[in-house]
This record gives sequence, C-alpha cells and structure tokens, in this order.
Amino acid sequence: MSTQTRLLIKGGRVVNDDLMMEADVFIEDGVIKQVGKDIAVPGGTRTIDAKGMFVMPGGIDTHTHFEFYFMNSRSADDFYTGSKAALAGGTTMIIDFVSKKSHSMSVLEAFEDYRSRADERICCDYGLAVILSDYNDDVFKEMEILTREKGVNAFKMFMAYKGQLMMEDSKLIQAFKACSKLGALARVHAENGDIIYENQKKLLCMEITGPEGHLYSREEEVEAEATHRAIVLANQVHCPLYVVHVMSKSSA
Repeated sequence: MSTQTRLLIKGGRVVNDDLMMEADVFIEDGVIKQVGKDIAVPGGTRTIDAKGMFVMPGGIDTHTHFEFYFMNSRSADDFYTGSKAALAGGTTMIIDFVSKKSHSMSVLEAFEDYRSRADERICCDYGLAVILSDYNDDVFKEMEILTREKGVNAFKMFMAYKGQLMMEDSKLIQAFKACSKLGALARVHAENGDIIYENQKKLLCMEITGPEGHLYSREEEVEAEATHRAIVLANQVHCPLYVVHVMSKSSA
C-alpha cells in the first residue's frame, strides 16, 4: 500500500460534538481509522504536527446561493470564489440551490445547467437542492427523475417574492405531498408574500427605496405567520419540513 494513503495528524486538540481532547488522528485511504494518544502507525506514514492547533471535522454549509440569478441580478460569488472562501474558513461542503434563469427553462434543464457550471469551477464537495416556483404534473415527473437518477433529495419553495418565486398554498400543499411521496426533504422560505407586497407598495409611495425598506416591509409577525402556516400544511400531508433561515423569536 502506498504511504501516500496514510496520514497521521499528531498532537492536536481534537474537537468532536461531545468533547475536546489532545489526541492523534490516523487516516487511511481517506477514512479516520483511529483517534487516541501516541498511535503506532506503519513506517512511511505522512505526519502533520498539529500541536497547539484545533483538529475538527470540516463544516457543511447547507444554504448557499452561488451564481444565483434573481430579479435581474446575480449573487456576487460564483462557484469558484464562493467555495474557495468556504474552504478558507473550514467549510468543506456546501449545498447550493438550483434556480431557473428564465421561466421557459424546465427544472431538469436548470439542474443540468447548475451541474455543468459547478463541476467546472467548484473547489469543495457540494450538493444541490432544487427551487420550485410552480407545481404541476410535469414538475412532478421531473422531481421523480431528479430524486431517482440525479441524487437530489431536497426541494425548496418560496412563500414570498410575489410574481417571481412565490408559490400559492394550493400548490405548496401539492409540492409537499410530492416531496413526501418521493422521500425528499421539503424546504421553505417562510414569509407572507402578500403582506410584503402590500408593504412594499406603501414604502415606494413614501420614496423609501434603500436597503432599510427590506426590513420595514416584513415585520416579525410576517415571518411567524408564514412559518406556522407552512408547518400546518406540511403536517397535514405528513411531509418532513425544513424552514430555512429562521430570523425571529416568534418563528422559532
């Protein structure tokens, strides 16, 4: 066996979910084989002196938006710069969200587009969840292909951004049922899009167009109501639900 497949991280402070301890970590073929003090290893094993350093698992960022096209704009980070920054901070895997560049794209086309762009430039491990802005029989067929053939296990729906990504309750219920049937995790961005839309119109009449308008248009109860509604809808169709980026005490 090549010595390049063996690695000893020696003398670091190992951080686990339940404790921290001074220990060595022996890795073989990319798998942690042993954690303990003064581990005896085969000759020729590559050794890294980690004394005075923390040794911990790589982080997983479950919610990124690289090269995200939305409302005539695109997020600043692409798959290269975003994943490079993630690695610099100790995050070794990200989960990004597939979104359609245009309404004419199918969900499958959007997925393949993201895969091709990510595979060319990404620096770390990654997975993809898929954003659904609509639901019908054709979308369900694509969801089946994505879950059974493409490795997708999560779909995200928006309850905000009226006229762009927002999904009405009647379709949200059907999307939840589809996720439950396919064994996929349903994710929701929970804010009451109708209230936000009305508040935005009021703010524009007051000529409030800066970033502060984002806060003024969505008081805490706007998120709390949508969060509770999403939970009730998902529970009615026995669908596991992940409410993303909860921002308020009343929602939590």
